[in-house]
Amino acid sequence: MKSKAIENLESAQILIAAKQYTTSIHCSYYAVLEYMKYMLAKTEKMPIDYENQNNNTGGDTHTFVLDEIKNRINSPKNARNFVEGVRLLKRERVQADYEMKKFSDVESLDCIQKAGGLIMNLKTYFGNI
Repeated sequence: MKSKAIENLESAQILIAAKQYTTSIHCSYYAVLEYMKYMLAKTEKMPIDYENQNNNTGGDTHTFVLDEIKNRINSPKNARNFVEGVRLLKRERVQADYEMKKFSDVESLDCIQKAGGLIMNLKTYFGNI
């Protein structure tokens, strides 16, 4: 999952360079989701393997993974800020994938920067594993 997350960030950058701004949003969001899944699988504190992440979700892997990450962040303020950031990025991904909204270069760069920041936060909270 870690390599998929990195590839998605790289893909987002390539799409932005090719002026495919709206399409890049999808890659930025999924980079964060995949990195969260990686952290849950590799953390020393009660890891959850990928199969269980996908099977024990009640049908919504995205919410399950985010909730598990949130519950493992020690600071309530950091947990709240992290969840808010992921939810904002997910909203933008939904707009990009399913709605008529066209994203600008500035908006797509903002999304990739948010994704990179969220991944850096994961490394801070869980260690660079």
